[in-house]
Amino acid sequence: MNPNYTEFKFPQIKAHPWTKVFRPRTPPEAIALCSRLLEYTPTARLTPLEACAHSFFDELRDPNVKLPNGRDTPALFNFTTQELSSNPPLATILIPPHARIQAAASTPSNTTAASDANAGDRGQTNNAASASASDSS
Repeated sequence: MNPNYTEFKFPQIKAHPWTKVFRPRTPPEAIALCSRLLEYTPTARLTPLEACAHSFFDELRDPNVKLPNGRDTPALFNFTTQELSSNPPLATILIPPHARIQAAASTPSNTTAASDANAGDRGQTNNAASASASDSS
């Protein structure tokens, strides 16, 4: 707010509970995530990577998860080196153990052209294998 303009006072409005905003069957984790994303104080809001690590998305980290049509999920854990280095403890939540093991089994020479293309678009791509390597060092 402009400190030089103090004449206008905003009315005090009572907060409306999220449980009344969303449908009754909305998962509590979804309500908690929305609440943290829409936090009024900027420093109290989740960062994008913290949001990805929220418990609402735990199902996506399950090794047996499938898409609603029965197909496998796409590659979900190909974060950049910059993303993972910004908060190393968060990387252990973002990349589940099965993805680290899977990536460690493959060598860097086995990367696909698609991941190389993504690297050009997003900066250096860091898959679960390199995250696993950084965890063990």
